[in-house]
Amino acid sequence: MKRLTALLAFALLVPGPAGAADPPALTAKGGMVAADNAQASQVGAAMLAAGGDAVDAAVATALMLGVVQPFASGLGGGLFAVVWRADGAQGFALDAREIAPAGATRDMYLDAEGNVVPERSTRGPLAAAVPGEIAGLWRLHQRHGKLPWKQVVAPALKAARDGFRVGALLHERVTAKKAEIAARPALAAVFFVDGQPVAEGAILKRPALAKTLAAISKQGADGFYRGDVAKRLAAAMAKDGGLITAADLAGYAPKERPLVDAPWRGYRVLSMPPPSSGGAVLVQVLRALEDLDLRALGHNSSAYLHRLAEALKHAFADRARLMGDPDFAPVPLEQMVGDAARDRLRATFDPARTHERAAYGGDYALPEDGGTSHFCVVDAAGNAVAITSTVNLAFGSMYLAGDTGVLLNNEMDDFVAKPGVPNAFGLVGREANTIAPGKRPLSSMTPTIVLKDDRVALVVGGSGGPTIITGTLQVLLNVLAFDMDPRAAIEAPRVHHQWVPETLFVEPEIALDVRENLVRRGHAVEARGRYNAVQAIAVDADGVARGASDPSKLGAPAAAAP
Repeated sequence: MKRLTALLAFALLVPGPAGAADPPALTAKGGMVAADNAQASQVGAAMLAAGGDAVDAAVATALMLGVVQPFASGLGGGLFAVVWRADGAQGFALDAREIAPAGATRDMYLDAEGNVVPERSTRGPLAAAVPGEIAGLWRLHQRHGKLPWKQVVAPALKAARDGFRVGALLHERVTAKKAEIAARPALAAVFFVDGQPVAEGAILKRPALAKTLAAISKQGADGFYRGDVAKRLAAAMAKDGGLITAADLAGYAPKERPLVDAPWRGYRVLSMPPPSSGGAVLVQVLRALEDLDLRALGHNSSAYLHRLAEALKHAFADRARLMGDPDFAPVPLEQMVGDAARDRLRATFDPARTHERAAYGGDYALPEDGGTSHFCVVDAAGNAVAITSTVNLAFGSMYLAGDTGVLLNNEMDDFVAKPGVPNAFGLVGREANTIAPGKRPLSSMTPTIVLKDDRVALVVGGSGGPTIITGTLQVLLNVLAFDMDPRAAIEAPRVHHQWVPETLFVEPEIALDVRENLVRRGHAVEARGRYNAVQAIAVDADGVARGASDPSKLGAPAAAAP
């Protein structure tokens, strides 16, 4: 348990450098982007200013993030998107999650004795699933983009080809992984200068990635999934022991999924469905709290946090018990978001104490996906996009695919290598999330859009493994239940409970007497620094947007017009 707690703290912690200034609050009308990188937000806002749709801004932002923050997203990863179209008053969810290659097998990470081999599913080419990011971005642009594809790709291509100024967060992440990167010469050649992590403020060029982006600019998704790039990527995998083939790449396709769509206190909450668990857990907790006077309990009081933690424990236990890839096993969402689930959570709540683990149901713990980025977009027409993109852990598999410049994910570790047996991170899982060719691993990503009378009221989401769900939830509640400005809602201290481990993680700013009262109720309380990063944009009835990016990742929002 100590090892698991330490891994949670390391994998999920997303601090900024000491003394870093918080980004300014931003209020504007005419469109806004809130990413966890200021350069990426500015690129997206420029697309809006050029007359682009929210989708154009989203594509440009995502591609830029993959260049300047490759530890968290990129061409070698995947994404989930929740989109709202104001003209037709309709939304949809796009699943561009990575999938297991055709050559993947259930026991591929076990040795001859049936034991899990450490790091086989987390580092190197064998850890990589078939990337979905470019296919997802291309699908979104083909459906709703207004600007030419080459125009939205251009900023990322220029940054990779001509160079970009290294941000504090990239320098910090490279430094934190210095030993692992140094052991991989191809990776060190990109992120080291004279044997040391590239310095903050230095100009970093990524010419190999620029060539791949140039092919994507000219040919769209085919520039990645077919043709020369695909052949070179597949050849590198075959040479180095990976499984992704040219056929795997050519056969990849994103999928539209039915949204998790639920009313809540006069709002309509749209969130990501399976194979994400985020939307179902979010809505289950919201429904359990719906009729309560949360403001009377007091924001971040022990009474409020106890009730929140108890609801989270039930929802995360249900997540482990019920959820997987809906293409491979039925996922009974009604059991999580329906009236029966709401009533069960309310009936079992005890204001004076917590319960034993078994009282919450479920059997297993949860996977992490720490190498993740989230951003929000709204445009002047009222369209909105929430995208969470990932390579799974920081720098993904740490494998650069030959001379393509593509840093591949290690999403295969989000599957269960062996049911009931901890993986390299001390985590175990269930049968429905075992490995199979073409299967998508379960995720915690929670891109969410909240509507009021078919008008966007809030766009929100985050990064940080399973704490994505709890961070997104608390910021949503801070804005809609406690009437906070998005910046205040994001900066307010947060808590996290995921049922297993049986620990209530609290940020140090949670008052000492609150923590003591939670301990009296039976919680095992542990103070940790910020373990997720949330971005949000709230929009009022007059179309004025208020956006904020989590200061823990040094992001900042940008507006198309003041």
